Amino acid sequence: MILNGVCVIWKGWIDLQRLDGMGLLEYDEERAQQEDALAQAAFEEARRRTRDFEDRDRSHREDLEFENGRQRQQTFKQSRRQQDPSPGSNMANADAEHKMR
Repeated sequence: MILNGVCVIWKGWIDLQRLDGMGLLEYDEERAQQEDALAQAAFEEARRRTRDFEDRDRSHREDLEFENGRQRQQTFKQSRRQQDPSPGSNMANADAEHKMR
């Protein structure tokens, strides 16, 4: 029996007719060790699952940051191309204007 988180064995007798009896509780060392091992295993499993979740979350955030950085870089390059035409296109226009004169 587990009483208030402590493994105990109840020893005694009860007279159900008179509702009388006598008994005592003894600490159950063997059962306590089993319960402790189960609790430790559950705790370690929870810690492992938390660590796995945090690792996946961190990896996901890093992937998102990388992807966002790449998208920003592409957007920046596209805006630069739209603002500053390439030098080759200016030269072609200058040659055409020079031939017209």
